Amino acid sequence: MLEFSRILFVTETDTSTGPLAASLLNHYLPLERVDIDSRGLAVLFPEPMNPKTVAIAASKGLEINRSSKQLESEDFGGDVLVLVLDATKKQTVYDDYTEAENVYTLKEYINEDGSITNPDGGELADYAKLYETLDEVIKKLANKLKGIKA
Repeated sequence: MLEFSRILFVTETDTSTGPLAASLLNHYLPLERVDIDSRGLAVLFPEPMNPKTVAIAASKGLEINRSSKQLESEDFGGDVLVLVLDATKKQTVYDDYTEAENVYTLKEYINEDGSITNPDGGELADYAKLYETLDEVIKKLANKLKGIKA
């Protein structure tokens, strides 16, 4: 059983990297009782997913069929793990949400340095590289959450 009942990946717009990370973690934790989702820091209205992200995910057997969602105060709690993919956004979460707790960068949480950056506007190959990077990091995250040492 996991320490958290909910895991949220937070990005700027919630149309690419966050939903892909959530889809991957759901893939690696299929039997765990945890709600895995993503949210954005600047979602004015629900937007569809980035088609390049959807195409890369589909080519790997993952389906992303949702619209972007804004991060809300209600999304935080003691049993919620919030993983920001871009390190520059972590402080934004704390600045904008007084309720924020258990907020880490994804790489920080697995004891690595750096950020996962969105190849926004890039070529399909850039999104394929994003997938490979995320896949490697999310495997490590899943193992940490399950208590498996690397």
